[in-house]
Amino acid sequence: MTTKGKWQDGLSRRAVMLGTGAMAVSASLGVSGVARAQDVSGPLEPWFGKGGKSAGAGLTWNHGLNLALTGTGASFGQAMTRGATTATDLIRASGGPTIVLKLNDHQGGLVPPAVTGVRRLISQERIQSLGSSYGPATEALFPLIANVGLTTFWSGGAGPTGLGKTDVWITMALFALDPATGGLAYLAKRFPSAKRLALIGQQENGTAAINEIAPRVWPQVSGGQIASTEFVNIGTTDFSSLIARLKSAKADAIFTTIYGNDQGYFIKQVREAGVDIPIMSIDLGTPTVPDIAGSAIANNCFLAVDGYQPQNPNPYNALFVETFKAKYKTPPDYFAANFFEATNILAALIGRTIKAGKTPGRGSVLSDAFQAGPSFPSVYGGSAAAAGVMTFNLKDHSVTKPLGVFQIGLGGVLTKVATIEKNSTTLGPA
Repeated sequence: MTTKGKWQDGLSRRAVMLGTGAMAVSASLGVSGVARAQDVSGPLEPWFGKGGKSAGAGLTWNHGLNLALTGTGASFGQAMTRGATTATDLIRASGGPTIVLKLNDHQGGLVPPAVTGVRRLISQERIQSLGSSYGPATEALFPLIANVGLTTFWSGGAGPTGLGKTDVWITMALFALDPATGGLAYLAKRFPSAKRLALIGQQENGTAAINEIAPRVWPQVSGGQIASTEFVNIGTTDFSSLIARLKSAKADAIFTTIYGNDQGYFIKQVREAGVDIPIMSIDLGTPTVPDIAGSAIANNCFLAVDGYQPQNPNPYNALFVETFKAKYKTPPDYFAANFFEATNILAALIGRTIKAGKTPGRGSVLSDAFQAGPSFPSVYGGSAAAAGVMTFNLKDHSVTKPLGVFQIGLGGVLTKVATIEKNSTTLGPA
């Protein structure tokens, strides 16, 4: 047996051994367990069924990725690429299609390189589907996506503008919006003396969390008021003037949608200025943010999000982490996890289309395959015996998946402190 064959066979055995509940999850997600002569076993079999010709084996599929590969978000783009690549390796080892990733750099969320680059991927690289990140850099693609019929997975920085858009499927919690209510409820419960909330956002995405959700929810959950509202530009590294205004506003808690390296500089400078009030964020770019913020990241900093934990024992996540670490010598993060999930969903849709007797490709055929079952395994939530579950809304193309509030520790290590529901003030146990 070749080294590659041993690796694939080892992963296959590992997947089957990871929890007795795996096959039950597969059945609940509408995956057929009926084996055919050409079917083959593989590491993803417990959740997606056997591989083989009917699952796309022998098919080469070009999948575009519209990411930040340079600029302040380059670490995000790298993580997203690695997450997708890990999925393609497992899909191929499981008897699925050979998914070839074609990359475009939107340079940290810029619209012109996003549109020009994706046009190039469509016309020259012949991509048949797309994964995308950031707000405007994805939103600007909607007309092109609809015109070409390009099934697209918005898996980074997704916003409400994507709801109900033809062939656009949001595979993550809506950036800032879905977890905002629960995050604010936790902040009020954990710090009952905090009444004056400072809101600090960025115009690129999540603005409704600052302009609409927080002003409505905070008085309800805390009996307090909004002390100040600020927006900063993407790429800000000097927050001294903002911090001065923060002190003048006499805020005793902060809710912020700042993300990326900016978040690290903000947290570090706030703490260096002697401001020790709790900070609730909605994103955490590891490892860059903890590296920049240093020990300040562990001083009353919290995160409300579909927070990813590599140590989550759910068997689908365990396979992901094991495979990712073997390839990249480091554990995966939130961004890698989201693109891992989306790429596996793509392969599942290709297989569903083939099993339905149709030819997978551009057009609505892949989106139609969601109708066969809107639920898929997730690396979020679940248990040591079973994968988590993410379920799509077939009308607006949003997704419901596990959300939580996490306390951030040194190095960006997340400790879950509460379970929250989308748009709800209800707090569940960690």
